[in-house]
Amino acid sequence: MTTLSQKNLLKLAQEDEEKGQISNAIQLLEEALSYGRSSEIVMSLCRLYRKNNQEDQAYTLIKEEPDLFSEPEIFEEYNKILAANHYLIEALQIENLLGKKMPIKVFPEKLDAQNNLMQKFKSKKEVSQFDYQSLLKLDLVNYKNFAQSLLLDPTQNFAVRLCLCEDFVRLGISDRIQVWALGQVEEFIPKETELLEKTTVYREVIGGIGDRFRNNPSQLPLMLGETNIVLGSLYPKLNKYIKDTDSFTSDLISYLETKDGRTHQKLLDRVYANLPK
Repeated sequence: MTTLSQKNLLKLAQEDEEKGQISNAIQLLEEALSYGRSSEIVMSLCRLYRKNNQEDQAYTLIKEEPDLFSEPEIFEEYNKILAANHYLIEALQIENLLGKKMPIKVFPEKLDAQNNLMQKFKSKKEVSQFDYQSLLKLDLVNYKNFAQSLLLDPTQNFAVRLCLCEDFVRLGISDRIQVWALGQVEEFIPKETELLEKTTVYREVIGGIGDRFRNNPSQLPLMLGETNIVLGSLYPKLNKYIKDTDSFTSDLISYLETKDGRTHQKLLDRVYANLPK
């Protein structure tokens, strides 16, 4: 809900926009948003960000909306932001999710720009969220080939591998994709694979950790964090490595507390041996 103060700032921002003072209008809307989240303010601010060639900030802002699909106005603005950022890969993911074409066509970056993006990404020692988002600007062929090469790079951060695997899943790719995991090459078919947090194994193990440490709130975040690292390292082959979630959860807790992983000792040793130092 928009407060009276926010409505006044919205009105002032509209007046500045009409005068061509876009930067001033943006500052007023940012101030209005600081008083509390309002979809009306978010939509206005995203539109001005795009108008002021700040489409990356528009993307960050719109992604904080709890529902991008049910409200037509929000979905249309989201689509425009994807187009402004050349985020073709995300647009294709949305099309796969919704089972229909986006109302506004999204084009990738030009080929020269795509090549530069891939070269810069390869040269990064540490990959930021912004670096990762740059891959969304690739066309589908370049994305598939480049992502596949990253998935087979033993030095690649496991978090990047996890994100790439899940992006393949969101795209609904039906090809066999290879991924380097626990010191060896694994294969999976994204179209037949669930996102990590939707798998039964993930939900049962996380639930078991939550039950075990419910009365120990100081330990719970640490244990959940470590569990996510372990499960993320095993994705997308969770079912191959974890046959009994109760046993695995118990052994994982033991491993984290005492380094005794019992029946899963070798597996957990492999997970941590393959994490970046």
